[in-house]
Amino acid sequence: MKIRKLSALSKEELSAILDRGGGVSEKVKTGVAEILREVKKRGEVAVLEFTQKLDGVDLSALEVSAAELSAVDENSAEFGFLREAARNIEKFHANQLENIRSEKKVSPADGIEIWREWRPIQKVGIYAPGGLAIYPSSVLMQAIPAKIAGCEEIILATPAFAGTGSPNFAGAGSPNSAGEISTAVIAAAKISGVTKIIKCGGAQAIGALYYVYNVQKITGPGNPWVTEAKKQLSDKVAIDMPAGPSEILILADDTAVPKFVAADLLSQAEHAASSKSILATTSEKLAGEVEAEIEKQISELKRDVILKEAWRLGGEILIAKNLGEAIDFTNEYAPEHLEICVENPESILPKIVNAGSVFLGNFASEPAGDFATGANHVLPTAGFAKNFSPLSVESFGKKIQIQKISKKGLSAIRGVCEKFGEAEGLDAHARSVAIRFEDEE
Repeated sequence: MKIRKLSALSKEELSAILDRGGGVSEKVKTGVAEILREVKKRGEVAVLEFTQKLDGVDLSALEVSAAELSAVDENSAEFGFLREAARNIEKFHANQLENIRSEKKVSPADGIEIWREWRPIQKVGIYAPGGLAIYPSSVLMQAIPAKIAGCEEIILATPAFAGTGSPNFAGAGSPNSAGEISTAVIAAAKISGVTKIIKCGGAQAIGALYYVYNVQKITGPGNPWVTEAKKQLSDKVAIDMPAGPSEILILADDTAVPKFVAADLLSQAEHAASSKSILATTSEKLAGEVEAEIEKQISELKRDVILKEAWRLGGEILIAKNLGEAIDFTNEYAPEHLEICVENPESILPKIVNAGSVFLGNFASEPAGDFATGANHVLPTAGFAKNFSPLSVESFGKKIQIQKISKKGLSAIRGVCEKFGEAEGLDAHARSVAIRFEDEE
């Protein structure tokens, strides 16, 4: 039985649910440090060596060639689903840029104007995982907002297929030979404006993006080696956010549909055994029905081994006394994905302060946001939704601050500046203002 009452959890049990950071082993920390050190020292040669050693992929070149790119027709019917998703992603993110550029000038005194202007980051690196599945959706989710932001270079890193012994990828564009990457990933890259693709993964890919390609920001989810590499480089290059295993929390009452809830919990559990899937509900009846549905549906799905382990390790069904208790728990958990499946979900939304991406109503399936609504699926995990936003156009640029000051405007604030200079013992500051009026005195 996975069903527990929220109010009956001990402090230790509640902490165990909330604390899903998991930490990073010393093996990963030291391994990543070694990889980054070697990539810094020996560049692409080290990247190729680690790709062969760690991933079993022997590459003659790091970059996807022009011939490999031209062999993929991104306009073919096969990749129509990518183009349709891209249109929705573009529509949502283009609106963000319009809002970014709408900031008005402020005039705090006559003769002074201050304002901010948008500037894109010139060169960015994006990472799309490829260990247990392929993720053309993650390419679209990162490259499209980067292109809309105005980034001049968008460099994609994604693992190449290792061949024998590798996961049996199914679906459009799956690789079938060692050293290849998915044609669906290549198509997504071409559709979304990626300027260069490197076929490597793991910490060496993150090292390559910074030390070989000199990107100014790195975005994208990955395994603990990828996350740790981003963390270790974060004092040198900007990163998007800390990223951990995928997670979903569903807040539900007795109006939720059990088979829908179970299916959505499992949709995130199939990413990896470390994924977290939680139902917080006011209905004991729903709790029991969802538990039964999960057991039934796992047996019908291809990734049943991963699903069983993920549900065993990170699955929870929690019964709350009322919606207030469930909401409090939700805000403390700060889920990456939050589904609100209650009678009036819009009434709950204003009470949610910590969540990455929110889905309202019984038909707001979380995978719809992963793939097709246009909202971004690169989201803060492990409680970081308390202080990080989803990936967006804003993630790929910054504002510069401008001040236009006339003599009249400076005169209006001269006294304030000189007093600050005196108070802080910075007489050169005060003099730089006063000197502009010396000829009048």
